[in-house]
Amino acid sequence: MSNEIVLSVVLFNYVNRPIFEVLLNGSDIGGAMAYGGGGGIMTGETIPFGAQTLSWRLSGPEGTPRNGDTVMAKNALAIGKNQVPPNSRYLGVHIYPDDTAEFTFSQYIPEVSPRGETILAEVRKRGR
Repeated sequence: MSNEIVLSVVLFNYVNRPIFEVLLNGSDIGGAMAYGGGGGIMTGETIPFGAQTLSWRLSGPEGTPRNGDTVMAKNALAIGKNQVPPNSRYLGVHIYPDDTAEFTFSQYIPEVSPRGETILAEVRKRGR
């Protein structure tokens, strides 16, 4: 059995500022506007099973704290063979404001995560 999987990757950003140079195991999977994502797909990403590294760079208006800083996901991320449901073709990469991330798997283009929906609902309530 293979020690890797090939998936299309869809990025979701629930942070209040743009992010760029999002790297999954050193491979660039794109960027996203503030509270954005889900629109771009990186196809054919070979992802090894096991521990994953995820980082991104912060953007925003000039003078915004941490602009250009690289952030590493604070939580441990891993993909196990038994974690990927049969017929999965997509990996959703969800980046949250507390510098954590989450992976979701789906046969079709991933949707906003439950945690992400809570964040976006609060943003809509506040009028962004």
